[in-house]
Amino acid sequence: MTNQWERFKQSNIAKIFLGYAVVAWVLIQLIEAVLPTFETPLWVAQTLTFLLILGFPIALLIGWAYERLPAKEVKNLAASVSAEPVSRKPLLLFGTASCIAVGLFGFYLMPFVFDESKFLESGQVTNSVSASTPNYRSIRSQTILGITGIRALHLTRSDIAISPNGRLLAYTVNVAVTGGSQDIFLKDLTTTAPARLLGRTSGAGGNGLLYFSQDGQWLHFIDAGQMARVRIEGGTFQSISNEYSVLRSGFTAFDEQIIFSRLTDRRLYRVPVAGGEARQLPIIGDEATQTRTYTWPRVLPGNTHLLVTSSENDTTVGDGNVELYDLETGNLRLLISAAYNATYVPSGHIIFVRDATLWAVPFNLDNLTLTGPQIPVIQGIETNRNFGHAAYAVEETGKLYYLPGSEVNNLDSGTLRWVDRAGGLLETIAEDDGYAYGNLSISPSGNQLSVTRFDDSGSSDIFVLDMQRGTLERRTFNGDASQAIWSPDETELLYSSGSSGINSISADGTGQPNEVLSSTSVARPFAISPQYEMVFDMGARLYLMDLNQNANNEVIFEELNLGPSLMPVHSSTLSPNGNWLAYTSQETGIAQTYIRPFPNIDDGKWQVPSRTSAFAPIWHPNGRELFFYEGAAATKFSIPYTEGAIDENDRPGLIEFGAPQELFNVPIFFSPQMMPVWAYSAQRDNILISQSSSSLSLDQALIESIDNQTILTVVDDWFEELQVIVPSSQ
Repeated sequence: MTNQWERFKQSNIAKIFLGYAVVAWVLIQLIEAVLPTFETPLWVAQTLTFLLILGFPIALLIGWAYERLPAKEVKNLAASVSAEPVSRKPLLLFGTASCIAVGLFGFYLMPFVFDESKFLESGQVTNSVSASTPNYRSIRSQTILGITGIRALHLTRSDIAISPNGRLLAYTVNVAVTGGSQDIFLKDLTTTAPARLLGRTSGAGGNGLLYFSQDGQWLHFIDAGQMARVRIEGGTFQSISNEYSVLRSGFTAFDEQIIFSRLTDRRLYRVPVAGGEARQLPIIGDEATQTRTYTWPRVLPGNTHLLVTSSENDTTVGDGNVELYDLETGNLRLLISAAYNATYVPSGHIIFVRDATLWAVPFNLDNLTLTGPQIPVIQGIETNRNFGHAAYAVEETGKLYYLPGSEVNNLDSGTLRWVDRAGGLLETIAEDDGYAYGNLSISPSGNQLSVTRFDDSGSSDIFVLDMQRGTLERRTFNGDASQAIWSPDETELLYSSGSSGINSISADGTGQPNEVLSSTSVARPFAISPQYEMVFDMGARLYLMDLNQNANNEVIFEELNLGPSLMPVHSSTLSPNGNWLAYTSQETGIAQTYIRPFPNIDDGKWQVPSRTSAFAPIWHPNGRELFFYEGAAATKFSIPYTEGAIDENDRPGLIEFGAPQELFNVPIFFSPQMMPVWAYSAQRDNILISQSSSSLSLDQALIESIDNQTILTVVDDWFEELQVIVPSSQ
């Protein structure tokens, strides 16, 4: 017996039995522990285990078949085999049956070997994580506002605001494109009832820009360029103050006060919501900081800091920066460059606009710093980057409303066309060549025209049109030149050279540009008197510079204080004899054209008569006629004038106007950086206008908008989507 046991321990069968058992046990443990972490289905583990169990008897049979016997037993076995052959068929049948029996027995025991709950729990955890993890795109739906028309000058369709609790949606409908009036509607999103009309703004001077109070009980807005409010239940519009006009910019209301941007100096002011004196908010910084335009203030939680947009002026808001303003100290700190119209949302982000796209960046409220990258989150919203408008609103619970669209002031391909005094088309100079044309200026002799050619990349250069030959020739090549004017003798063109100042170039293209004025801010020339005095602007101020001064000495210029409000599109221009300065101002809340004696601007002031408004004046070379256009539809007018007697300074001391006469209403480009976009030729008695190749008149746009409903996109659980795209610590 002992010998048999010793023989068994030395046999292949014993070795296979022990080795296979150990290896199979280890593999089964690994299968049970590792596969669930890879979310492997249970049947995979069962199949592998079945193969392991089935392989056990097969391995034993193979080991038994190849067993080496002692020599003596081999001799005896050989004699036995030769004496009595043994059939192998019963042996194979017995082995096969044994393998099947063992395999079935192992398969039956597998539920007891494996903890099946681990595989089930793994699947449940995976499903739970998948269900709780927000999608990259939350559910989208639509809210139909109906036919809202086109907003005058801004070319946007509607202003929107959402109450803090997300229940009320306020929006505007443009009533008449020529007058600029808007109806304000309030829609209860918890019912199917139609929106309620709260009232109609008056139209002139700017309207809309809706904003709810922090308690959600009042809706604030601009009415005729002034702050107003109305209760959400309805009632009469309440004027907060009629002593000042506000910029066409957003504002913020909290702690029974409103912070807004004032039209006169483009600075931030604070006024009680019930009305009263407006107090300017102090701004700490150098002169460049003091002269910037501050718009779109939005209060941060805690009511101690604001997000504001700072820019060169109020028509270049889209080129500005988002800054953090401390209400207690007046300090400013740059947060985001090349951005505007920013708002903080409870998900822990600042959202802002750049290139008709809504961006987001994580923001820590405790230390007031950005904590992550800036990432675009919603592409294709309606914007007007000149004024900083963007059609979006966010409720505190995380729902986003926005108006799909694009930038309304894109400079698409344009044309230059001659029209007669009735607006009839006479000739097209440049048509659909991929560029837009602006800053039109006809030379004193009327033989040449300077024009700025803009492309869609933002670059611009000066070209000269020879009226007689009909050729358009390039004069600058750096891609940053604009706003050229002629010297009185037509030998030079003075132009704005980006943010480096004012340069001059020979009108015939010979030589190299020369520096006239060096500046770190954008400076633009507008007129040169017969005595070579140049009128130019920097930021929101107008200046006078004597071009006869020695170029080797320090350049001296003085400010022309024309009043409390100089529009960025002031279109200042001198009369042919150099005695009068015409310019456009919004000091009354409505754009009007005013006349001042030149250069002694304090010796008088006259307003050009008009029906509603008047801007972009052009002098007739005969010294008896002035052109301007009026209203949102830019209807062109002519008005005669006469000069008074010559005073002791050999200049007329009086100017008197007749009645304006309507000329025509033909659509033209209306983009601040392109103005002036029309010019008058006395030789032809025709008017040259710059048009967009795809533009319609505002009246035509209004008609077309009837076929196009204004539809908002609504994004549910948008804060969760933000956390996936732009994770924050909130």
